[in-house]
Amino acid sequence: VGDVNIHEVCERVRSLVLVEYPHGLKVQRDYDTSIPEFRGDRAQLIQAVLNIVQNAAQALTERIAAGDAVITLRTRVARQVTFGRQRYRLALELHVIDNGPGVPDAIKERIFYPLVSGRDGGSGLGLTLAQTFVQRHHGLIECDSVPGRTDFRILIPLP
Repeated sequence: VGDVNIHEVCERVRSLVLVEYPHGLKVQRDYDTSIPEFRGDRAQLIQAVLNIVQNAAQALTERIAAGDAVITLRTRVARQVTFGRQRYRLALELHVIDNGPGVPDAIKERIFYPLVSGRDGGSGLGLTLAQTFVQRHHGLIECDSVPGRTDFRILIPLP
């Protein structure tokens, strides 16, 4: 546990995913560089964001083949947010947005449950772990998905 710079986390994830998917996938950055560092576990946050981004990349298989797959990493500061019955003056808002087919309706309500996967051979633990790691930082993950745009939003309170 130490001071975490969310953009270092994003850059690490970005480089790992681009090694895995060198062609057909663009990982765009849309960063608010004014976001302060916060206390946290960098390794856990890298793993959490990586799990979400890898899921997005797997959902983008057809678009990657077509060469027009895009994942956007967007960071913002959210002000006066309430979650988990707590009010926070400031929170980090990290979006992982992809232009894939969307989360299937059949599993939309359950994607954070263990062993739920939208693909053959998926363990269904990626998002569960991501959620666990984010919750350890007093945060939450939400998902908003329609065909053509899936947006995973991570909120973490800032000091």
